[in-house]
Amino acid sequence: MRQIVRAARLAGADFIVISDHNNMSIRKEGSSGWHDGVLVLIGEEVSPHYNHYMAIGIEEEIVPNQESAQANIDAVARQGGIGFLAHPFAFRRRSNGWVARLDRLIGLDVTVYPWRDLHVKRFDGIEVWQYMYDWVKSVNSFNIFAHVLAPERFITGPTAETLKLWDEANARRKVVGIGTLDAHAKPRVLGMFPICSYRYLMGTIRTHIICPEPFTGESMADERSVIEALRYGSCFFANDRVADSSGFRFYIKSGGVTYQMGDKCALADDTELCVILPRDGEIRVIRDGAPVSVTHGESLCRNVRAGGVLRVEARIKGKPWIFSNAIHVT
Repeated sequence: MRQIVRAARLAGADFIVISDHNNMSIRKEGSSGWHDGVLVLIGEEVSPHYNHYMAIGIEEEIVPNQESAQANIDAVARQGGIGFLAHPFAFRRRSNGWVARLDRLIGLDVTVYPWRDLHVKRFDGIEVWQYMYDWVKSVNSFNIFAHVLAPERFITGPTAETLKLWDEANARRKVVGIGTLDAHAKPRVLGMFPICSYRYLMGTIRTHIICPEPFTGESMADERSVIEALRYGSCFFANDRVADSSGFRFYIKSGGVTYQMGDKCALADDTELCVILPRDGEIRVIRDGAPVSVTHGESLCRNVRAGGVLRVEARIKGKPWIFSNAIHVT
């Protein structure tokens, strides 16, 4: 874990969540809490063969139910934790012919684990964007060196299917979206080239939380602040390799009150949506899954004339950058 914490500190991360597959042993060893200026939360990726579920805020390890994804979701809820559908539409383009044979030879015949039961209920959120699944979808033995030397070339953003799932779920109730790394300790290609080190990955997709108060330095209280911000949807996620997203803001003013991500507000004559970017970019306002405004600049304020589930996306030179959580306007 020391290597992971060091990578997080060098990348400027305030907190990290470590969620190993079906294993919380490092939590029992006392590894959660503050380490070298980084707050470490220990969760679990509850991992049946398919339908992986990332759990945070649980105390006891959950043995995955191989038959019922809903049972795994409910087991997390019983412990008071929160959970996210992990890589729901994971896929990898399969190689053919000699490329496929070489993939198997050097260990690039990667297996992915999508969700097969999306009729589940009561999940708290969705991993909307995962860096390594985005990276691995097109990798093979023919292009592996390009992937290793210039990984950002192959990062294309959340899949359309995942965004659609998120928007449709949000139309029924609040469902929080996060970005994750899905980082694993990776070997070197042909023993020479490291694949996406922790240090590199920590500077890519991050979930930024917005807390009412700064961290106190007390582990349990600060862990609870992170968990509650994620539970509420007071967060956004971004690829900070595209540009540093710190300072991004999305809020709605209505009736003299300012509403933040995760909030619900009533539509009024003076309802106004505001977006602030840390630098110039393309700002897309999404309502109920469809874009209603696309502008360029560092900020945007516009009147809101209709209710719906409103969220924001930002891009720089066509590269996906920032994805906000929603504000529900009724």
